[in-house]
Order: sequence, then C-alpha cells, then structure tokens
Amino acid sequence: MNPAFILHRRPFQNTSLLLEFFIAGTGRLPLIAKGAARSKLRAELQQFQPLSIDWRGRGEVRTLVNAEPTDRPLALSGRKLYCGFYINELLTRLLPREERHDALFESYWRTLVMLAHVDDIDWQLRLFEIRLLHELGYGLALTRTVDGREIEAEGRYLFTPDLGFTLAGHGNPAVSGATLQALHQGSWHERWQRVEARDLMRRVLDHHLGHRPLKSRELFQ
Repeated sequence: MNPAFILHRRPFQNTSLLLEFFIAGTGRLPLIAKGAARSKLRAELQQFQPLSIDWRGRGEVRTLVNAEPTDRPLALSGRKLYCGFYINELLTRLLPREERHDALFESYWRTLVMLAHVDDIDWQLRLFEIRLLHELGYGLALTRTVDGREIEAEGRYLFTPDLGFTLAGHGNPAVSGATLQALHQGSWHERWQRVEARDLMRRVLDHHLGHRPLKSRELFQ
C-alpha cells in the first residue's frame, strides 16, 4: 500500500472511475477503479483525501485493487478549493507519468495542509510552483542574472524563457529584484510583491504548459 492523492477523476464505462493518482514512490499514474461509480468507495475516491492504495496490471492504465483513507479529507472551500484544483491540474499537465518525485509529493501534501489552515494562500501557491519547476528541471535562477550579476532589490528584471533574468531597460515590463529575493528566501513583506510574483510565475508556467489554458484558472474569474 502506497500513500496517494487523486489529482483528477472522471466516469469510465458506466460503473467505473478513471483516476489520475499522484503516488509516493511512483509518481503520476492513471488507475481504473472498477465498479466504484456505484459503490461506497466512490465517496472516498475524492480529491484532497489522503489515501493508501494498491494496484495491479501492466500497460499505460492499471487497475486499482485497494484504497483506504489514512486521514480525514483536507477541508478546502471557496478560493482555497480553487487553489487545490489549480495545483492538481498543474501536476496532471506537467508531471510525466511514472516518474518518481517523493520530495514533490511531500511538498504537495504540505501545501494542501497549509491551504486548509493559513490565510496567505497566494504565497503557498508560489512556493509550490517554484518547487514543481525545480523538480522538473526547470528551476529559476533567482539570485543572479544570465550574465552573472547579483539580483539587487532595487533593480528591475526581465524574464526570458529558457534563459533567465536580465536587467530591464526603462519602460519594459519587469519584476523587481525585491520580489525575486522574496521568492528565493521563501517569504515576502509587501503586498505588491504578491501581484508581481503571481504574474511572473504565470509567464514561466505558461511557457511550459503550451497553448492549452488551465481550466482551473477560469474558476478564479
């Protein structure tokens, strides 16, 4: 039995469910829960419910053979629920199947807990986004520009995908060095940094997501 969370679920062949799992020690894996759509297991096979699961089979999609809750579901509602859907969709879109990411699994679990219990949920999202990019090999160099200059709090910097940060010219859309330092240190002090960090991470993630927009972002509208 392995710790796991459901990232996405949909009906499959009338009585079953097709579930996209994030599993400790395994990574992202699709499993079919046969007959679960009409059984008591349906109520437990929900997003944000900590589970311990087992499966069998070969091929791209395996069969779920056991699933047991290990704790109460994380209580997310309102905007916090939308944030949970958002990080689930990020993992579904960006995480390769069956690629083990145990540190990211722990970060995901910790982020869900923080979303349920703290008010500054924007910052929790930014920290998770940075961890996700790092785990996928797309980590941001937040302390130096592409030419090796140290990021300074008073500076303004332009982000170029697959390259990094360069000192921005006057009038160019840019992010402050103070915001980059806050992202690197894992804490912020000014409310305006919230907007800068959100806009920067959206540009970075959109580069890796491609042209298909995230459905979860529509919920924030």
